[in-house]
Amino acid sequence: MGSTLKDLIRGDLPLARAIFNDGRKRRLIPKLQRDGWPIFEIAGKRCAFPADLAAHARKATRSGPAPKGRAKTRRGNPRKAAASTTEAATTT
Repeated sequence: MGSTLKDLIRGDLPLARAIFNDGRKRRLIPKLQRDGWPIFEIAGKRCAFPADLAAHARKATRSGPAPKGRAKTRRGNPRKAAASTTEAATTT
């Protein structure tokens, strides 16, 4: 089912409620608009369609490829690793 203008969310406060579930975060709406979220202006008010916002939020929060660089891993104690290699060298 397509969106109609009746579904349109108008204003920063309703947009913040729709995106963040918190109207106090309305100051973040202009930043989201600059970052490419599907928010546009009609008659001086920022507007968006709920389906477009939901699709963009899913796209923005889905897990993608691993970040570049080395992944943080939990390493063991380096002294134990050194001790095990010297122990292996002395037993052979």
